[in-house]
Amino acid sequence: MPKKRRQAKIPTPAWDRPRGAIGSRVLGRGFQFYGAVVISMLIGLALAIVGYAFLADYLETQGRPGSTALQIDDTRYRLDHFTNRLKMYVDQNGGPGVVDQITALSQVPALLIQEEIVRRFAGEFDITASEEEILQEIAIRLGIAADDETFDVVFQQELARNGLSELEFHDMIAALVLQNKLLEMFEAELPPSAESVRYRQILVSTDEMAEEIRDKIEAGEDFSALAAENSLDVETRDSGGEVGWLPRGVLDASTEELVFALEPNEITTIPLPQGVVVIEMQEKAEDREVEEIQRAPLANGALADWVQEKRETLDIVISVVPGADNYDQKKAEWAVDRAYTQQTVPVTGGQGG
Repeated sequence: MPKKRRQAKIPTPAWDRPRGAIGSRVLGRGFQFYGAVVISMLIGLALAIVGYAFLADYLETQGRPGSTALQIDDTRYRLDHFTNRLKMYVDQNGGPGVVDQITALSQVPALLIQEEIVRRFAGEFDITASEEEILQEIAIRLGIAADDETFDVVFQQELARNGLSELEFHDMIAALVLQNKLLEMFEAELPPSAESVRYRQILVSTDEMAEEIRDKIEAGEDFSALAAENSLDVETRDSGGEVGWLPRGVLDASTEELVFALEPNEITTIPLPQGVVVIEMQEKAEDREVEEIQRAPLANGALADWVQEKRETLDIVISVVPGADNYDQKKAEWAVDRAYTQQTVPVTGGQGG
C-alpha cells in the first residue's frame, strides 16, 4: 500500500514573520521620530563644520607669524620679521600718525628686496663689507663707540626694542655698508656734465585742481603767486615753485621722460603718487655742468636703476602689498595691527627658510 505523501510546508513570507524586539521598536516609530533623527544629524554636521572652521582659523592664526611675507628666490622672509621691520620703518619716518599704512606696506618689501640685492650682487664690483666695518656702522647707529664697555648691553637693548635677532640686525647693517660703498662708486663714475632742465612746479591733490591752475596760468595769472597759494610742495612753494636746474637721472624714469620732453614756456600736468604736479618749463641745456649738490641724487638714481635691473632677474613673491598677485589681506592686517600699535613680535625662526 503506497505511503501517503506529506504536504509540503509553505514558507511564511518575510513581511509576515514576527519582528524582533529591536526591529519592532525602530520600525514601529512614526514620521516624527525619523524627522527628529534627521534634524539631530544635520545639527551635528553643522556643529562639526563650525568647529572645524574655528579650529582651522585658530591654527592659521597661531601659524601666521611664521608664514611667508616675502620670498626672493629661495630666501624667505617670515611675517614676524617683516612686521618688526615695518614697525622700524614707521618709527623712523614719524610714527603711526604720520606714515600711511599703504605706503609702509609697499615700501618695506622694496627695502628688504634692495637689501637682498645689495648683499647678493655688490661683489660684482668687488665691493665687500668687513666685520669691522659692520661693527663700526652698528656703533654709529647705537650712538656709542665700538669699543665702549657698554656696547653689548646697548646692542641687546636695541635688538629687544626692534625685535630682531643678532643675525637679522647684522645682515641689515651689512646691506647698509655695501649700499654706501655702491653710492660712492656710482658718484665717482658720474660725468661732469649732463643734459639738464630748469622748471617750476605746483603740486596739488587732484586732476581737477591741476587743470584749473593750468588754465589760470595760461590765462596770464602769476605762476609764483599761484604756487605760494596752492602748492603742497613745501620745498618749492615759498620760492614760487622754482625747482632750479635738474640734470637727467634725478627724477624717476617715467616722470623724467615727460619733463625733459617739454619745450621752454610749455605747461603740462603730471600725476605723481603724492598728487598731481603742474609744470612750466623755463630753460633747457644739452650739456650743463652738474652741481656738487646734485651728485648725490644722481648717484641714488644710478643705484635705483641698478637695483631695478637686478630685481628683474629674481623670482619675487610678495603677499603683504595690496594689489600684488599674491596679496593676503589677513597677513597684511596682522602686520599693520602690531606695527602701528608699536608691538614688537618675538621672532623665533629668523628670515631664512
